[in-house]
Amino acid sequence: MAASVRKTLGSFSAADCLFRPDDCVYNQDTKEHGLVKQVYEKDGVTRYKVWLPATLELLRWGHFVSDWAEGVLGLSDNILLRSARLYAGHNAREDSDNSKY
Repeated sequence: MAASVRKTLGSFSAADCLFRPDDCVYNQDTKEHGLVKQVYEKDGVTRYKVWLPATLELLRWGHFVSDWAEGVLGLSDNILLRSARLYAGHNAREDSDNSKY
């Protein structure tokens, strides 16, 4: 199992998830696009730690971190975010949640 998948109580499996780390997703509730960085389960609900671009188009200029439930997500067609994921790993730290890097 990938290091980006955290196992909690029960038999949570990454195979049960709709999205994987580095997938670009769209949150239908908040109308935001983001990049999945971690998958986990909380209270029986599959959740995703998602990086949101600090600027409207690029993760390489920094990001915020948010936790999103699977039920409100779909794959993103945001071309700028998809291309930005190539840069996300080079300039980012994952020290704490809800921080701008």
